Amino acid sequence: MINRRNFVKSGGLMTLAGAMAPNFLAKTLHEVNLNSSSALSDKPRSLVVVQLGGGNDGLNTVVPYSDDIYYNLRPTLGIKPDEVLKLNENLGLHPAMKSFKTMWDNGQMALVRGVGYPNPNYSHFRSMEIWQSAQPDKPITNGWLGRYIETLYEQGKKAEADKIGIAIGDAGQGGGGTMAFWTSKTVVLSYNGSDRFNFKADPTTPKDVDSQLAAARKIYSIANSNATADYIRTAALDALNASQQLEKIANNYKPAITYPNNQFANRLKTVATLLNSDYGARIYFVPMESGFDTHFNQATTHERLLGILSDSLEAFYRDLEDHSLSDSVLTMTFSEFGRRVNENGSRGTDHGSAEPLFVMGGKNIIKGGLYGQQPNLSDLDNGNLKSSVDFRSVYSTILKRWINTDPANIVGGAFPLLDFLK
Repeated sequence: MINRRNFVKSGGLMTLAGAMAPNFLAKTLHEVNLNSSSALSDKPRSLVVVQLGGGNDGLNTVVPYSDDIYYNLRPTLGIKPDEVLKLNENLGLHPAMKSFKTMWDNGQMALVRGVGYPNPNYSHFRSMEIWQSAQPDKPITNGWLGRYIETLYEQGKKAEADKIGIAIGDAGQGGGGTMAFWTSKTVVLSYNGSDRFNFKADPTTPKDVDSQLAAARKIYSIANSNATADYIRTAALDALNASQQLEKIANNYKPAITYPNNQFANRLKTVATLLNSDYGARIYFVPMESGFDTHFNQATTHERLLGILSDSLEAFYRDLEDHSLSDSVLTMTFSEFGRRVNENGSRGTDHGSAEPLFVMGGKNIIKGGLYGQQPNLSDLDNGNLKSSVDFRSVYSTILKRWINTDPANIVGGAFPLLDFLK
């Protein structure tokens, strides 16, 4: 048996007619409830969540270069003190993160150290479930961003809920879309560029696209007495309309800067494109590639990935600033876990626990600096770092102080708020 909830969660709507999504895709949004009262910007507030897939090595991202234990446990992987980009007398960024250092110096970035959760799980799949659902002790039924969307429904704000979220790229496990957006009350768009989100015409008759589109619209306009079939039909019709609208948006946008030539930067450019349009989405989930699982020969791979992360996000914010949007867009990064303190025999690192998170935005909204405690390398949990900040505190701070909603029901309780927002 198939019902609407199971069908949505299976990602089925994203495979029919190229992609599926609800009515909001053919409409525009001029104002949503993300912007609480603030004189900082007259733009609606937006959130970008960046996933670093695979488990990022926090100790080589934010380097404790004054700690001898770090170098003793990482004889080949340790970043030398004269190479780190120093944040203070104890910590520095990986040398590939020069663009992040620029944002740090400009007051556009906060760093939250030692982020994790009790009894950490070291399975990629389960730990990603935990981060995306914000429910470490329960099987996943919906995501933390999906629960926020559901609160809008419960408040009678269905129109806003139907417009608010987009997953950029293939963030899901098994093709079902990012778990963070799972919700039983709407379909959240998964968009990976206008070339993939469009009507797939018959390649043998490329000049007959208009006729094929007309036929498809006519088919999808025929009502069906079966509720599930009718739901699929209307979603398919909306997807056809959305694909044409998104293609026009993509073709018309002119970035203020040249983005780096990589997949992650292209996804961020897509976010900038949509933010600069009247399309309407305000919460974006953007995955980076899953190469952070650096079990062997970590140094080269990690350097490349951190360079991509840093350069792409800095370019994104330069683009936003030129379009007067940087003070209305907050970005946070996360990975499913960190790495163990000691390097392994393959010059890599294995699955670990606590990790640093970056939170960034315009300098008028970010209170830059260090938050949380740096993990103590002389006080480990079976070779793993101990966390000092529950990741749900980061989520709660964003939900309460940026999105302007009560976080308790979304993250499953009350967690201390952090002070990284002005």
